[in-house]
Formats: sequence, structure tokens, C-alpha cells
Amino acid sequence: MSEQVYQPDFLPDKFESGTPNTPGIAGLGAGVAFIRKTGIENVQRHEQELTGALIQGLKDIKGVSIYGPQDIKQRTAVVSINIEERDCGEVSMLLDQKYGILCRSGLHCAPLAHRTLGTLKAGACRISPGLFNTVEDIEKVVRAVYEIINS
Repeated sequence: MSEQVYQPDFLPDKFESGTPNTPGIAGLGAGVAFIRKTGIENVQRHEQELTGALIQGLKDIKGVSIYGPQDIKQRTAVVSINIEERDCGEVSMLLDQKYGILCRSGLHCAPLAHRTLGTLKAGACRISPGLFNTVEDIEKVVRAVYEIINS
């Protein structure tokens, strides 16, 4: 059916056009095996620890707005912030270029969430601690945000 310009409408062919994503399937399998070996509870505990440290470190810095609940049991390991009178794209660029810290800025493909937060016009910087991050990484983020505010 390769010569056809339309998708078949019968199963399983309608879901199997093109070459199967074999590398993606292998990667998914390896990821699932890793999580099963590590333990999802251990991943969650580590991410909560880092998220708590990040919120704790940022909450007392004058000029930083943290969005979402501060109770780590009420959130995932995603912390969205803004720095007073700074464009989130500029903050993201500074974190990357000056400090080697990667974050995501903008609306995160979620304009309705940003409308709810009141950040639809400005967007936000999204910092996402993960299993391969350390407490030292979080301390580096907090120091960098402090320096950006005071520069």
C-alpha cells in the first residue's frame, strides 16, 4: 500500500503506516526497565526532595514569584517561576548561557494554564528537577536566580 496517498481504514493497518519506530520502542523498553529496577517510589522521593529544596531556596528571594502549591506532596517536580521585571525568555537565556542551567520559558503549550495563573502575557520559566539532578544542582539554580535578580 506504499503507493497510496491515503491511510487504510482497517485494523491494524490504519495505525501502522510507515516504518515502525524501532529505536523509540527500544528506548521505551529500556526506560521502563530502568524505572522498574530503580523503583518509582525512589524516583518520586528524590524528585520531591529536590523540588522541596528548590522551592525552599527560591521562596525567600525578593522578586521571585513561584506558581503552584508550595507543599511538595501537592505538586509534581515542575516549578514555574518569574523574576520581577525580567522577561522569562531573558531569564532562561541567562540561566543557560551564564550558568549552564537549562529551563523552559514561555507558555509551555498551555495557554489556558497560564491564563489561570495570570501569566498569559509574560509566560514563566519552568524548572524541572529530575532523577539525575542533585541537591548541588538545585543550590546552583538558587544562586543563579539570586545573582540574576541582583545584577
